[in-house]
Amino acid sequence: MKRLKYRHLFYGKSIPVMFSLFGVLLLITSVIALDIIKSEWGYIYHMIGSIALILFTLAVDYAVIHHLKPDEKKKIAEASSPKWKKLPNRMKKKFKFDIKESLISASSLIGLELIVAFIMMLLKGVETMLVMLEVVLPVTLICLASYAVWEHIWANMDDSAIYTRIEVDHSFKVKYTRGGRKNYRNYIVFYLPDGKYVLEVSAGIVPKNIVVIKYKCFIRWEDANKFI
Repeated sequence: MKRLKYRHLFYGKSIPVMFSLFGVLLLITSVIALDIIKSEWGYIYHMIGSIALILFTLAVDYAVIHHLKPDEKKKIAEASSPKWKKLPNRMKKKFKFDIKESLISASSLIGLELIVAFIMMLLKGVETMLVMLEVVLPVTLICLASYAVWEHIWANMDDSAIYTRIEVDHSFKVKYTRGGRKNYRNYIVFYLPDGKYVLEVSAGIVPKNIVVIKYKCFIRWEDANKFI
């Protein structure tokens, strides 16, 4: 469960973290701009100090964001440990990996990238297109292969797979901007004896209950409604 607990180190609150880091970077660059450093060793000490200051800032951000309120401490103290059960076959069937559908999706994505590359060739020339394909295609193929392996593992679970059902305490939204438009990310919160858990909801519906599945060294969570 620890991997779920620390999946989102800053609980999706990236804006305060970015502002604090921006302030630190401004201070670091100001020292260089003012020409205060006069020697090679000075630059080395400045680099080491800069890294230490950035890490310290992140540590402070982490401590502030993870600070527990009295009611949260109470919920953690009163929480029950997860009760793990053997994953039944009816739940395993929900993890079937549709190879045909995945191949169609992968082909569509690669096809779209090739179309963009062709447009780049018309606008910028063959060299630009080749550079783009050298960068984009390997990354895409690695991501697709990783996803396929991940889904194959879950689709072929044996009897060692276990699960537990957990009730979500509450949820919250984090606003972010993409392409000039305001969007929101949804996060769910629940409490266990070992602390507070915050997980991002990829779908639009915020679940009231989730199931956490463990198989060998892997772990994932899903909306409990998916298995009803």
